[in-house]
Amino acid sequence: MVFLHRVTVKPFLKTYLAHYVKVEPYFVLSDTNRFGSFLLNSLKPKKQIKKSDLKIRLEGVELTVCISEWYERNYGVIISFEHQGRFNKFLFDDFNDRMLDFVLPKLTGKKGEIRRELLNFREKYSISEDELGFTTLKKQFERALMYANRYKSA
Repeated sequence: MVFLHRVTVKPFLKTYLAHYVKVEPYFVLSDTNRFGSFLLNSLKPKKQIKKSDLKIRLEGVELTVCISEWYERNYGVIISFEHQGRFNKFLFDDFNDRMLDFVLPKLTGKKGEIRRELLNFREKYSISEDELGFTTLKKQFERALMYANRYKSA
């Protein structure tokens, strides 16, 4: 017996996740990858659910997670909205790290180079303009670069 649980994620993060694991028709929960391990540690038994866990506060698309009976018995079957938000942040941080790793080595200082590399990065993960606009991606890159430089200098 398997349980299907819906997790809300941002559209471009679902596309990014699909590059590493199968997400259609559902994402099979296992501890063999970092994404599954994170969600596995977020599972709660039905007894531990509070009313605040049931209020939806996230916007995005649904990622259907398949939870096997063994995980349900040993970990739980519910992923609270608080943990869904943390999963989104985890995916977003991983996305930014990959973006920096992809773009920074290719920069030589020529004009228009950042734009080309950011578009190549978006194309690599098959993320459409509708899911993540270029201006948003560029701002994410600038913020990620700022935080990366801040941690290097500390």
